[in-house]
Amino acid sequence: MNMGVLDLMWGLKLEIKKSIRTKKFWAILIIMLLLYIPILYAIKTVQPYGREFTASEVIAALISITLSLAKFFITILAIVLGATAVNAEITEGTLRVAISKPISRLGYIVGKFLGHIVVLFIAILLAVVVTLVGIAMMGIDITSGLIWDVLLLNLSILLAMMEFLALGYIVSLFVKSTSTAIGIAIVLLFLMSLMSPILVEYFAHSKAEELTREKFGPNWEREGFLYRNESVKSPYEYMNIQYNRLVKEYKRKYLFFDPITQLNFLLGNLTKKIHVTITNETYYPMKKEGLTIVTDYEHPIKSNVTNTTGEGPCQGPDVEGGSRTENINGTYVEVRYEKRCYTLETYQGVGYSIKKNLDRLGVMIAMLILYLGVGFYRFLRMDLR
Repeated sequence: MNMGVLDLMWGLKLEIKKSIRTKKFWAILIIMLLLYIPILYAIKTVQPYGREFTASEVIAALISITLSLAKFFITILAIVLGATAVNAEITEGTLRVAISKPISRLGYIVGKFLGHIVVLFIAILLAVVVTLVGIAMMGIDITSGLIWDVLLLNLSILLAMMEFLALGYIVSLFVKSTSTAIGIAIVLLFLMSLMSPILVEYFAHSKAEELTREKFGPNWEREGFLYRNESVKSPYEYMNIQYNRLVKEYKRKYLFFDPITQLNFLLGNLTKKIHVTITNETYYPMKKEGLTIVTDYEHPIKSNVTNTTGEGPCQGPDVEGGSRTENINGTYVEVRYEKRCYTLETYQGVGYSIKKNLDRLGVMIAMLILYLGVGFYRFLRMDLR
């Protein structure tokens, strides 16, 4: 047991020392920093409605843009880093020298992978520091909640990077040529994170068309204009609703192998809808004028304003009003009321989104274990000559 730990630590230290001296590490670090600096500058220069961004708006914008850029930069670096992790050492002969020492293969490969994770984590931490400094320079208070959000964002990205790193290891262990391995890794990334979502969207669109045809008939496209002024949804609206539903359903079901898709789900609930209902009631006395009873609007008795908050969008109309008659202590009064409902998107944070999508976190961890299992099994059984 102790020998296994020593093997792991030997591989870990060796990989950290070697990786920090390589151009790949500095490329990852520079690109991580270049991702955040322009984003923060853009956020600072584009003010909403002439005011400063709030802390929640900054982190929400940061997450949205970072995830988009991560698809094209960070993932490529991670999978290429893994794709050249082992085969380059086999070609150079350094792996045979390492294995000739009194260490186990498993301890070496696990230590090597952990070393790569530590290197990526160092880049992540430096990016976190740069991000927080940039946010502070924007005049936003650095609270514990903000630090936690930025850290969780980058740790989520790190988990996706670890999956691509593990996939790169698989390529590296099956393809001896480093240049060929890099090409295969890029193609694999293209198929997983670009082509697969496009295919899913295509099948979702085809299914949505089929459902629309079943509901509205074979001529729904020609007759769709008839529904423009109707209260019911037009075929086009119906198809769009079905398409959006099916895309989300299919991606959750069929793209479990793609870290980027699962990362989007993991961080897809940063906000939630709430509704605020404001009710304004004014009580007026009733008075007798001749033979009739009228309302004395010039002398209101009292006025009440109540606010209620609930989850989800407004239920019923956004604005409604009217009047009613009430008997208070034997005296009739008229109550005029106005009710307004506002639906708001409130920022909940990265932690909230992760809790809402723990199944996606489990999928990402399970796929990481699967990819590592395939890679490590291959390394333990392969001929290293």
